[in-house]
Formats: sequence, structure tokens, C-alpha cells
Amino acid sequence: MAYFNIADATFSQSINTQDVYPQGMAWNNDGSKLYEIGLASEKIYESDVSTPYDIDTAVFSKSIATQDTKPTGMAWNGDGSKLYEIGTGSDLIYESDVSTPYDIDTATFSKSIATQGAYPHGMAWNDDGSKMYEVGYNSAKIYEYDVSTPYDIATATFSQSINTQDSTSLGMAWNGDGSKMYEVGYSSDLIYEYDVSTPYDIGTATFSKSIATQDNGPTGMAWNGDGSKLYEIDEVSAKIYEYDVTPPPTTASPIAHILQMI
Repeated sequence: MAYFNIADATFSQSINTQDVYPQGMAWNNDGSKLYEIGLASEKIYESDVSTPYDIDTAVFSKSIATQDTKPTGMAWNGDGSKLYEIGTGSDLIYESDVSTPYDIDTATFSKSIATQGAYPHGMAWNDDGSKMYEVGYNSAKIYEYDVSTPYDIATATFSQSINTQDSTSLGMAWNGDGSKMYEVGYSSDLIYEYDVSTPYDIGTATFSKSIATQDNGPTGMAWNGDGSKLYEIDEVSAKIYEYDVTPPPTTASPIAHILQMI
């Protein structure tokens, strides 16, 4: 079945965040760890999740201080050996080396680069670290970078940008193969979905549909590994919301039904 379709998302449950003004969230590679970045505390929080991708089983484990005084987003590389943070205090993207994969306690700051837009909110990577993305709050744009050494921000070169659907977008995400891009709209309280004809190329993104968020202060989003669960983080309610994404059943054609009977 095809997942990653926001139109098939149904709210299922929510939990309180650690920070009173949460700005972004992420998962590790198997759903056993959940992360939150907090503006009020200037911290990244890590929670252990006993049932993978089930936020109701998340138990707070540890936190570390952020590099920026106004952190607004975070991301991981493919194997948890690098942690990234984006912030409006300095308009920078930060990279940290992580000696024990996905363990924030072992993160050591490595380098930073300037963002394309002022007041950046949210960031993402493509599937192999050859492209990085930034959401510009002030500019109402999504920026794309080409990265010559995968996941090394020092080798990132700005490539192109597109206008966001919302005037104040704060977060973004991709589906598993780069054929769909998502945007979190703070002004409209909507999550937007785009169809992308050339995978991970924002220049080929076409707006497709939107759904209402659970609350009126969405700041970030994430998916589980196969697109069967969608998550939203909200700074007004200070909650993380989980949705089940259930595609409608496929109805077999009359011809296929007859063939099955033969």
C-alpha cells in the first residue's frame, strides 16, 4: 500500500513536549529514539521509545545544550554519526560529530555555515546527503544546497529556492524516495504536500494538497520509516501529535476478479 499521503492521516494520540516552546523534532533510524529541539530551554532532548514510533511509549532520557541561542530545527545524517541544528540567533546551520550513533551525549560540535535566509526555521536532507534544505521564515522560501561530500555542510553550495505555500513556514520533510515534499505552515495551521517529478529537486515540486494541523502553532513535522505514521510538533500546545496514515483498500477490477476465479 502507498503511504506518505497526508490525506489519509487520522489523528491518534499526543504527548507533552519537554520544552514549553518546541521547534522541531526527529527520529533515529528505527523509531527507538525521539528527539525534540526547544527554543525556551535552548536544548535538544532525547527520549527512549519502547514501542518503535509510538510516542505514548516515549520516556525522556537526556538533553544537551544547543549551539544557537534560538534553535529552530534539527536533523540527523543517515547513520546517526552526525547531528545538525539550525537557529535564528546567529542564522547558522551547525554540524556535530556523534561518536555513539544517535546518542546526543556523545555529540561534539564540528563546524557551522551561514544560512541563505534570515530567521531560518527547519532543515532536512535527501536520502544520501548530497542535498540539504533550509526553510526560510522571513523569506517564505525553501532553499536547496548541493553537497559535494555527503553530509558535510562545509561542502554545501546553494543551488536554488522556491516560494513556500505559507507566508511563515517553519518546517519541512520528505517521503522515502523524494517524490513528495512537505511543508509546515505556521500562519495557516496547515501541512502542505507537493508532488516532486525529479526526486529531491525542489524546482520540480508542484503543490498537491493540504490538511489542517491539530493545533494553531505547528513548528515541525516528521514521518516514521514507511510513511504509515505522521508527526506534528506544536509550540502553542507544547505537544507532539501522532497520526495514523491508512490508505483506502485497493478495489480489484472486475477483470482481475474473474482472473482470480479461473
